[in-house]
Amino acid sequence: MSSLSESKNNFDPCRVAIVGLGTVGGGVAEVLWHHGKADDNAVQLAGILEKNQENPNLPIWAQRDQNLLYSSLEELLADPSIQVVVETIGGQTFARELITKILESGRDVVTANKDLMAVHGEELLALAEKNGRQLLFEASVTGAIPVVRLLQDYFHVDDIEKVSGIFNGTSNYILTEMEQKQISFEVALRQAQDLGFAEADPTNDIAGYDARYKLVILTYLITGVWLAPEQITLEGIEHLEPADFAYASRLDRRIKLIGHLKREDQNLQAFVLPLMVPRGGAMAEIGGSTNIVSIEGKFSEEISMVGKGAGSLPTASALVADLEKISKGCISKNRSSTMQFRLQPFEEYIFRHTLRITVKDQPGIVGQIGQVLAEHEINIYALEQLPQYHQKDGSHPVIFTITLEACQEALLKKALEKINKADYLLQPISVLREIA
Repeated sequence: MSSLSESKNNFDPCRVAIVGLGTVGGGVAEVLWHHGKADDNAVQLAGILEKNQENPNLPIWAQRDQNLLYSSLEELLADPSIQVVVETIGGQTFARELITKILESGRDVVTANKDLMAVHGEELLALAEKNGRQLLFEASVTGAIPVVRLLQDYFHVDDIEKVSGIFNGTSNYILTEMEQKQISFEVALRQAQDLGFAEADPTNDIAGYDARYKLVILTYLITGVWLAPEQITLEGIEHLEPADFAYASRLDRRIKLIGHLKREDQNLQAFVLPLMVPRGGAMAEIGGSTNIVSIEGKFSEEISMVGKGAGSLPTASALVADLEKISKGCISKNRSSTMQFRLQPFEEYIFRHTLRITVKDQPGIVGQIGQVLAEHEINIYALEQLPQYHQKDGSHPVIFTITLEACQEALLKKALEKINKADYLLQPISVLREIA
């Protein structure tokens, strides 16, 4: 097999094969095909493997160059001229087996597979190192935003104290529509699906799993520690209602699904939650399907990066950037740390909470709730009944909000366990948080 160093010495382009010709794989192929028309291209599209023979993109590529198409992974790996393989099939089980075979064959791998990296990244990076190869994954976190590259090659990550952001464009589009058009979650989700922002099964996005996978990868890049995804506290956006946005607006806030990692000495805080964020700040002003990543360090002010976090071409551009890095002989070392970190239990976190309470219209409710909160040493900051959700004839549920002074999650949890048993509640109390 010809090595990358031999290719560089002979000024030959780095020959790349793509496995998976779906939305992202097709985007990478198009970018490389376009680049291949230049005389000085450093990366060359040399192969495509797509198992689904019904893929509508296959005839297009067969017409362009039949020699690009491989019939099996074995045939591809038997070609000594292929130096790097781009994995764009997604999922975990088959992709894990695929990348393992490619690394063991002596090829470098580039992937956008956030699910796989979050769950099996530690194992696969160790395998790459064992075989003297590279496994690059810039496109696995926030698409075209080069946060992985910056954390690997630019920042002194031991000085980073916090990283947070909007890591999922689908959920951000839905939240933006709910706020701006005052529509329900269900209506906003259907719009996102009609426009192609959301999948037919949108669970990965709206439940926060996608953002949590990305936070796992960012945590590794900053600390050297691989958290299991389920260790990170997670709450999606399915429970949000127009009343939440109405109240947030009255507080001059917006609601965003935020991924958050904070490091204090050897303590880590990590969560993905819908949060109220002040208008005018970088997070609040990012609308639609756009992503943002903000980094704060001991010796630097907040640095924010904004861009498209998904889609064929933004993701493809990140994959191609990794290919360019390999073609130039740049080496990304695996992150390691000798420090022992403690992941704080979520019950220890402190937020300012707003409770959305939907009740039957009867006297004494506020007093009863206030008494339970007082029993748990929780102070009320403000109480407001949203007039548009109250009918004087008592024919509709009453919705009101109670904003609390900052308190620990554990205290609120105990109080809500008691309050939620009350017969005047028409649904469990909904909680919105703001970082205190």
